Amino acid sequence: MTNNSRVIHAIKGHSLKFGQVQKRIAENCCFVWVKYGETFRDATIAEAASMRKEQARLAEPLPFMELPGLIYQPAARNLAATRSNYPLIKQAHEFAAAAL
Repeated sequence: MTNNSRVIHAIKGHSLKFGQVQKRIAENCCFVWVKYGETFRDATIAEAASMRKEQARLAEPLPFMELPGLIYQPAARNLAATRSNYPLIKQAHEFAAAAL
């Protein structure tokens, strides 16, 4: 099915491009296919809510921040650059503590 083919709204009778309908189903959850690639209709409130709930569930972060068994080791030049800033960070903390 090409994105430029026209599909018909089953209730209202107007047509949209296939790609437009796909985009609105994926992003806005406002349409539902009656017959895939031929006719579509407006989603009911319950259908739209369940589609949005599923969309939000898929967008949630993973239950763990890092992959198990994978250890981050920064490059040597990045590590050296960070360590060269340690005295500056210490001075900034001392200045902030003295200001309070």
